[in-house]
Amino acid sequence: MNTTAAAGPPLSLEFRRVQAISSRGNQRIRVTPAGELFAYLEQRDCPRGEDWSAPWPDEPLRRLSPAEQRQLASTLIASGFLELPRLIVGAGRDGFRDEIDAAFGPQRHSVTIERVPAPAAFAHLRAALLAIAGPPFGA
Repeated sequence: MNTTAAAGPPLSLEFRRVQAISSRGNQRIRVTPAGELFAYLEQRDCPRGEDWSAPWPDEPLRRLSPAEQRQLASTLIASGFLELPRLIVGAGRDGFRDEIDAAFGPQRHSVTIERVPAPAAFAHLRAALLAIAGPPFGA
């Protein structure tokens, strides 16, 4: 059964937060076109150059409802995320890097934010993903 955003284009999103000093606490969230929600919080320190100690989980946390998928698609479009530059980076060595890859039908866009406050369009989409993933990612 196809559970994409109820007659809308297929939506897929992936969020990653990678810290500069330690991989412990790195986060990643993925929503597939079928509405499967995967989330992974790194609990260990990985070898230098590796962000994750394990692959994505085999099973999703849950499947999003069509209404939740439509809400994410609406947030993606209404936020202006698709108009953001691909790379927004500040000087320095410490901090973290947030990345979002989005695909909505034929539209594809990836944005990386590093060591700077996220623009509102990025922050809104990130907050929606963190909230839908639930604890320990969002309240």
